[in-house]
Amino acid sequence: MHSAYQIVLRNLEEHFGVEPARVTPETTLEQLELDSLSILEFGLLLQEETGVKRLDEGVVTFRTTIGEIVATLENLRDGEQSGTEVRMVTGAVLAGDR
Repeated sequence: MHSAYQIVLRNLEEHFGVEPARVTPETTLEQLELDSLSILEFGLLLQEETGVKRLDEGVVTFRTTIGEIVATLENLRDGEQSGTEVRMVTGAVLAGDR
């Protein structure tokens, strides 16, 4: 199984043209110049690839760092594999939520 970090990097590169060299755990999606539609799509791609069923769109926002996304994916994936339902409750992705 690929690490959550590898999955995030690969999706950013393949679907949004983001060079992996631009990405660090501290990089936000805003710094990668993803728009609100791209951020929603990115969240859905991650959900589909990782099998995480409870990844709410609010987890992936303009201000979210790559490190936060990776940690959330790992925590949710571990919780779902153990049969525990884990849900992140956060704000929705809005164009003005910067």
